[in-house]
Amino acid sequence: MFSKIKNTAKRLVLKSPILIHLFLRRRFNVELKLIAGKHRNDNPHPSIIHFSLNKAATQYTKKILRETVIENGMVPVHINEYAFYTKFPYLTGLRADKKVNFSHIFKPHGYFYSAFGGFVKGISELEKYKVILMVRDPRDILVSWYYSIAFSHSIPPVTSNRHEEYIRKRKNAQEIKIDDHVISESDRVFNILDRYQTELLDQYPHVYLTSYEKMTSNFEGWLKGILDACELEINSQNFLKLVEGNKQLQPKEEDIYKHIRKGKPGDYLDKLQPETIEYLNIKFSPILDTFHDVLNVTDS
Repeated sequence: MFSKIKNTAKRLVLKSPILIHLFLRRRFNVELKLIAGKHRNDNPHPSIIHFSLNKAATQYTKKILRETVIENGMVPVHINEYAFYTKFPYLTGLRADKKVNFSHIFKPHGYFYSAFGGFVKGISELEKYKVILMVRDPRDILVSWYYSIAFSHSIPPVTSNRHEEYIRKRKNAQEIKIDDHVISESDRVFNILDRYQTELLDQYPHVYLTSYEKMTSNFEGWLKGILDACELEINSQNFLKLVEGNKQLQPKEEDIYKHIRKGKPGDYLDKLQPETIEYLNIKFSPILDTFHDVLNVTDS
C-alpha cells in the first residue's frame, strides 16, 4: 500500500514544473555537484561502473549494488537517470570528443556509476575501475523492450527533452505488431552488444561479465559473483535478505503493465513468429556465439 501511495505521489510531482525542479535538486544532489565539479569523496575503494542494456535487469541490479556500495562507504551516481528527467545528454550517445566537458564526473575511487545502457567512450583510466557488464539474450531483450515501451515504461516528465519522443514511441509500438517492432529495433540492440565486445571486453580484460540468465537461474551464485568482482563486503544477514527478497519478486503470472512482466529467459519463443525468430537467429548469430557461455544459449 505504501509503495502505491509513494508512486502516485511521484507521478503528481512530475506533472508540476515547480515540484519537478525541487524533486530534481533533492533526488540528484550528488549528480548535480559532480557535474559542477564540487563533489568529493575520500573513500579509497576503486570506483565501480555498471554497464548493461535496457531490459537486462538494469534497475534491479543497480538497486542491489546501490544498497551494498552505501554499506561500503561509497557514493552512488546515477547520471543516466538524471538525463532521463532532464535535458542532460545520455553519455552513451556522445562521441568521445564531445565528452570532454563531462570527463570530470568520473573519478577512479569512491563512486558507483550505474547504470549505463551502452558503452561510454572516453572514461580516463578505466582499467582502475571495477567494471561490471551484465548482458541478456538479445531476442528476449527485444521482446521485453516492446512490452516496456508499449505499456509499462514511465514517460519522462515535461522537463526532459525526451518527453515527446517517448510518447511517440509508445504510440508507434501500440500500433504495430510485436514482430515488426522487434525487427525494427534489432539493429540498435546488435550495435550495443557489438560495441561492448569490441570497445570494452576486447580492450579491458578485467571486466566482469555476467548475465540476466545467470541471475535468474542461480540468484545466490550470481549475487556472490558480482559482489566478489566488485570487492564489496556485505554482512550475512543483508546477503540473505537480498536472496529472500529476490524470491518474492518473481511474478506468479504475466502482467504486461508491470516492470517485471514475466522474468523468465526464452520468452521470445512464445511471443514471436517462427520467421521472426529465424531472422533474429541469423542476425544475432555472431553475438550469440560471442556471449554463448554467459547467456546459457540453447538452440532454437
